[in-house]
Amino acid sequence: MNWDDLKYILAVARHGSLSAAARHLRTTQPTVGRRIAALESSLGVKLFRRLPGSLMLTEPGQAILAALERIEIEALAIERSVSGRDAGPTGVVRITAAEWFCARVLAPLCTELSDTYPDLSVELIGEPRPVNLARREADVAFRFVRFDQQEVIQTRLGGLGFGLYAAPEYIERCGTPEVDGGFRGHAIIAMRAEIGPIADLTWLGEVAHAAKIVLRTDSREAQARAALAGLGLACLPSLVGDGAAGLVRLKMPVPEREIWMGVHADARTTPRVQAAARVLAAGIRKLSAPWASVPNENA
Repeated sequence: MNWDDLKYILAVARHGSLSAAARHLRTTQPTVGRRIAALESSLGVKLFRRLPGSLMLTEPGQAILAALERIEIEALAIERSVSGRDAGPTGVVRITAAEWFCARVLAPLCTELSDTYPDLSVELIGEPRPVNLARREADVAFRFVRFDQQEVIQTRLGGLGFGLYAAPEYIERCGTPEVDGGFRGHAIIAMRAEIGPIADLTWLGEVAHAAKIVLRTDSREAQARAALAGLGLACLPSLVGDGAAGLVRLKMPVPEREIWMGVHADARTTPRVQAAARVLAAGIRKLSAPWASVPNENA
């Protein structure tokens, strides 16, 4: 049994189905099914229980899960420590952030990255949930809260301005929200709390405690679209809100957030990761000053 076999168990356990595991491993569903069946045959136990539309670990599968995760961390640490040391900035670099940040910030910066390092190929992964750098789900990650893993080397790149936005027809219909009244009588379009720490959710919970949350989503773009349709108020990054023609930014101070870049400690000296992190960090630093100080406008 080798690590290449064991990663199929982990992928199915984490993603819940053969098809989802196949997408994660970049292979086919029949291949994952065959590998799992072969492993179960060699071990003499059933690792997964077949349910309608999904797979669940059996008791023997649960018993070995923690050991497999430890093996995974060690195997990936070895890969990171030796991969790309002598090749220079070449190969694939996986970069992740919130989907809107990928689209509006990182994707344009990839032009400079490609021009500077033509042998690099970028995979840009827009994920609402924080990815695990230790599991090599990405090489470089951008977040708006500090990383809590000790093995991640993190760098603060600047501030990120936020604002409260609405469509003119919503303001005409419902009026301007009053902080003293806790936004009573107003509707809020919020992010889902389940995807991780969301700073504007905390702020909204304090200032808009009397408002009704009419929509939760894991997409900033969906928030903006819903606000444009007149559904309610949305707290958005200024890059998203100011770019949505038809939304107005209310004259109300909203807490700024921070932009953090994280790289796993084992990968920080890998040339392709170093190159990508250096170019992207420089580009974000140049852009972040105006993001952090967007003036409020009257509704």
